[in-house]
Amino acid sequence: MPSSDVIVIGAGITGIGAAYYLRAAALSYTILESDADLGGVWHTHRWHGARCDSDFVKYSFSFKPFLSDQCLQSREQIQCYLRSVAAEFGILDHVRFNTRVTRAVFDLAEQRWIVHTSQGTFTARFLINGNGYFSEPYVPRFPGADTFEGEIVHTAALDDRRTFSDKHVVLVGSGSTAVCAAPALAPPVSRSLVLLQRSPTYIYEISNVADRLTRLCQALHARGVTAPLTMLRYYLQARDDLIFVGFRRFPRLARWIFRRHWLDAVGRERFVAHFRPRYNPWEQRIAVAIGLKDKLRTNAIVIKTGEIERFTERSIRLTNGEDLPCDVCILATGFNLNILKFDMYVGDFKIAVAGINFYKGIMLGGVPNYFHPFGAWHTAWTQRSETVIRYAIKIIAYMNTRGFRAVSIDRRDVGFTPPITPGYITRCLSMMPSFYGTYDLPSIDNLVSYRFNRRSFNFS
Repeated sequence: MPSSDVIVIGAGITGIGAAYYLRAAALSYTILESDADLGGVWHTHRWHGARCDSDFVKYSFSFKPFLSDQCLQSREQIQCYLRSVAAEFGILDHVRFNTRVTRAVFDLAEQRWIVHTSQGTFTARFLINGNGYFSEPYVPRFPGADTFEGEIVHTAALDDRRTFSDKHVVLVGSGSTAVCAAPALAPPVSRSLVLLQRSPTYIYEISNVADRLTRLCQALHARGVTAPLTMLRYYLQARDDLIFVGFRRFPRLARWIFRRHWLDAVGRERFVAHFRPRYNPWEQRIAVAIGLKDKLRTNAIVIKTGEIERFTERSIRLTNGEDLPCDVCILATGFNLNILKFDMYVGDFKIAVAGINFYKGIMLGGVPNYFHPFGAWHTAWTQRSETVIRYAIKIIAYMNTRGFRAVSIDRRDVGFTPPITPGYITRCLSMMPSFYGTYDLPSIDNLVSYRFNRRSFNFS
């Protein structure tokens, strides 16, 4: 069985980041990737308009910032960036593609992980899991869908090379996927496009042009002066955290900001009907739009708010009686949450993720030598996942210098209230672990919550 110090599951942004820091720490590692290419969601999500909705100078790795005149980057650009990072730091040689993990067992006698895959068995002292937290697409059931003569397709199965120039398209959804996809699916890609939302969501549009400060910091970084860009990344994160806390603390002010943002673009009638959510800002993730206002002004996108009563042969009928002509219905209805995508055992005991204590987005209670880097819900994933990876490597280094073979945290009951409540969390809340140990604000956590304290762990 191939053996290494660490097995990393997944060659997405978490796995590639882990590989960089493992290489820097001179730890041997193997990455097991179920797909034929690296990138995670940036390889598999190919729907129209797929992109990151966080400033990419902040989302990209701190050790290899991505320099661009644009704030947000498309799926293709992100995957190219991840490929370039993997090539530059020799990570590709450590990736086993088309290797799906089916079961992982911690051998209590040997104090090692035995990982069973579609391509054989691998062993390592430590396991770092970067398999992401989305699994199967969430596909609501609609009456009459079986008699609909058109096509119903989820964005997970959509390829952005497709066009619908002779089709009336209805895009169902109101979250980030729908907001990103709508401008890209509008005419001339489709004959007509209706964005159908069950209820409004908070949307904030940006121009996607990097400001002068960002361009200056990037120019200095390209010339070897790295401190300004490092400080910019921290500023952007502090800004995001402040907005998150401020909007939740002062929801009336936040609602006023969104009203001012959209009222001139869409008019009072459309604003009241389609841009006033039933919940407060940042109770769910705020969608970031590019070009949506112009498409709405010109009616290239028509927005509707209502419940689907049923599908007819050639339309979607809403509960208010309105019929929307439809040849292709695209579901931007999100995914189901699944933090652990394989069976995991400690000895003969099978680990159940539901309700298990999840310390600082790094370790599950009672699971030795297992690290599960997890980002913050409201901001760029890498802002915390990189810190968690570095923290895990500090733990490994401490064990190596003192001859310890295993590390774990105790199982305990922990109260947990999700910081945000989008559908993919509320649908799967009973199956989630209980997060604790941080403020869920990376600008603070990265400074104070990840200082290594051996008393927080059980070493043996």
